[in-house]
Amino acid sequence: MKIIFIYKGRYQIRDSVIVEYLSAIAKKYGHETGLIYDQDIFGITDNVISIPFLNKIFIDDDKTAKSIIKRSPEMIVFLDGFNRGRWNREISRGLINADKNIVRVGIFYRNPGSSDGDYDYILSGEPEYAFERFLSEKIFNSDKGSYEFKGLADLDALPLPDKGLFAPFIDFGESYLLFTSKGCPYHCSYCEETIYKDMLCEGYFRRRSPANVISELEEAKRRFGAREVIYKDSVFALDKEWLSLYLKRYKERINTPYKCFGKAEIFDHELALMLKESGCYCVEFGVQTFNEGLKKNILRREEKTSDLMKAFSACDRVGLRYDVDHMFGIPGEKTEDHIDAAGIYADLKCLNRIKCHNLVYYKGAKIWEYAPRSVREDSEYREDFFSSIAGEGHMIETNYIFQKYYKALPLLPKRLNQFILKKNNWRIFKYIPYFLVVMFMLALAIKNRDKRFKVYFKYYPKKIKHALAGY
Repeated sequence: MKIIFIYKGRYQIRDSVIVEYLSAIAKKYGHETGLIYDQDIFGITDNVISIPFLNKIFIDDDKTAKSIIKRSPEMIVFLDGFNRGRWNREISRGLINADKNIVRVGIFYRNPGSSDGDYDYILSGEPEYAFERFLSEKIFNSDKGSYEFKGLADLDALPLPDKGLFAPFIDFGESYLLFTSKGCPYHCSYCEETIYKDMLCEGYFRRRSPANVISELEEAKRRFGAREVIYKDSVFALDKEWLSLYLKRYKERINTPYKCFGKAEIFDHELALMLKESGCYCVEFGVQTFNEGLKKNILRREEKTSDLMKAFSACDRVGLRYDVDHMFGIPGEKTEDHIDAAGIYADLKCLNRIKCHNLVYYKGAKIWEYAPRSVREDSEYREDFFSSIAGEGHMIETNYIFQKYYKALPLLPKRLNQFILKKNNWRIFKYIPYFLVVMFMLALAIKNRDKRFKVYFKYYPKKIKHALAGY
């Protein structure tokens, strides 16, 4: 059977890798696979340059539907995501009149209820587990409808992800993305991983064996010549015993620069040194806010500012650069919170980038309890961590100004940052056009030899070419 997977959005998230696993599973059962990929260039999911009017120029859903028909699939598969659900349904509905012989499959973590004809088959459960059952038991030959699968995939038993699926769009030689684990042991109120864990079970968080991960990376070096690895685990630097075993093998058999995520409250000098000596060039920490009240009561994160400072200090001691994630739009945030945070960031020695994210009110998350009326009453509410608006009332403008400032802050001399933070001088960033902010970011990337910006900007001509040519 010819199976085509349909995907929209940036590649650098878990869902894209899940699609690669689904393709590998399909191939395991003898099926041919392909991909229709809308990269959403300049769109709401674009984490570098999000410009809605340009997105409308380059993105065409009719072109997507025509590309699907042109490939003559027998089955098309949609993985539901927090921002793709409506788009998936619209594409699926559009195919009903075009070709009634195509089997449309929607995969969800939780059964969405009546599909109203959106899909022929609805599979609910962990995607890899549900899809393997769907194929192995040949449920596609059974009555159309909804099927629920309770259970979790054995991560080490899964075939390695089918990287060839996205290879026409992503240069895996330049940068290779993978996950060594599934889920997260923490319970942040706003995070999709917490939602998935609540939908499935506590055992949802588990980790692949070091040998399994190394086998994937050996294949990545053989096939693509991978020169950089990006670990996208919610927290890679977590278990010292696992890390010690894994990183020893990694250094011996892979030995390429890598980037990963850490957790401040468990991060120390030993971890920093372990990462640095094994090739880590940057570790990313989720700060979100230094307001401990907001962090604990709204975001349900337990780390304190002292934990963060200890983690930053550990990195500074060994010369390991670090990115920080800072969140805007938290209920109850104040201008003073951003000023205080900027003062802290300005003093950090090895700070690489401040990555600005906007709080998203996922309906299935605990954070929904704090969603403002404007969000609750908006039936079209669809945001992303990188969309350009966050907050309520006067904080919308304040947040936008500070996002521009934060992106430039690590490049600016300490005295200039001190001047900006005095007497509301930060407001000058209101009048700085965004293209200049991008120039600041580019200069910072050059100064710090940031591999990520090289990759991002190298992709854009290729992304535009694909958008113009079709999928």
